[in-house]
Amino acid sequence: MRLPLTLQEITPEWLTAALRKRDPDVCVDEVDIVEVIRGTSTKIRIRPRYREARIARPETMIVKGGFETHSAAMQPMYFNEMRFYRDVQPRIDMLSPVCYYAGTDTESHQSIILMEDLRRPGVEFCHPLHSQSYAQVARRLEAIARYHAQTWNSPDLAPGGRLDWVGGRHEGWSVEYQERYLAPEVWQHYMELPRAVAVPRVFRDREWMRNALHHLRDYHRQWPQCLHHGDTHLGNLYIEPNGAPGFFDPQVSRGPWQLEVTYHLIAALDIRDRRLWEKDLLRHYLQALAAQGVEAPSFEPAWEAHCREIVYGLFIFLINETRFQTETINTAYTARFGAAALDNASFELTSR
Repeated sequence: MRLPLTLQEITPEWLTAALRKRDPDVCVDEVDIVEVIRGTSTKIRIRPRYREARIARPETMIVKGGFETHSAAMQPMYFNEMRFYRDVQPRIDMLSPVCYYAGTDTESHQSIILMEDLRRPGVEFCHPLHSQSYAQVARRLEAIARYHAQTWNSPDLAPGGRLDWVGGRHEGWSVEYQERYLAPEVWQHYMELPRAVAVPRVFRDREWMRNALHHLRDYHRQWPQCLHHGDTHLGNLYIEPNGAPGFFDPQVSRGPWQLEVTYHLIAALDIRDRRLWEKDLLRHYLQALAAQGVEAPSFEPAWEAHCREIVYGLFIFLINETRFQTETINTAYTARFGAAALDNASFELTSR
């Protein structure tokens, strides 16, 4: 199916064809563009006008895909998210927006998702500049433990399994992404931004960072693998009116538990609160994992794994482009990860 590359191509005919994959009787006569939210991907809020008005259908929905000048370079990311909604969401217990269509166009960079518009009464969108409470992070970690447990060392992730296509954070296009920002001139550019001043000087060393990422790649092989949402910072999370934690903007990946847990825990907490609650929240995750029937790691090796893993989140926000997150947000996250890395001897642990 040919997918739109411009807003003008989001026509009633295209929308009808896409929605008929799951709703064979639908017919859209008009499409109103309500709002365009630009970023790594473009989120377009639309209001369809249906021919049959008496049948209950969504009044608004989100078209998400690559409609930006940088979109061709983001093709693997769009495709990966599309596959979450098409191939993972129906089988994994992760609260996320309802998907009405997910598909890719093999003749362009485009992959598109038609999804539920979460802007409805009572839904709270988490925000990177608003750190969370102990209870909020604890409940989120319970949800993460639940979907981690569903694929913990699963044969689905093995070669020939239904999830064998899911890549890790230290392979494939993720490595290409890392290396792009570790080029000397690119790295230097980011080290001159306000965010870099928010962290100790040792974390700005390019060769150390490359070696630390390689260290994590090798260290991950010692741990059981499971499926991850892939980007659990606060900007990709929401809370339902009943308090249930929801996840959107997935970059589905595989890896050891700590990659996702550490990333969320450090990103979600104020620096002082993290120092007070970090160990207890890690214990809470391990207990939640055990409650799902998984043989959870004991605390001491889990704590060391967590302390090492802080480096990955630090790298991500040191080099995160301002077209994806503002410099204010990148600086806030970098400060949180930098303080955590300093407190927990992450430099020393990943320099071995």
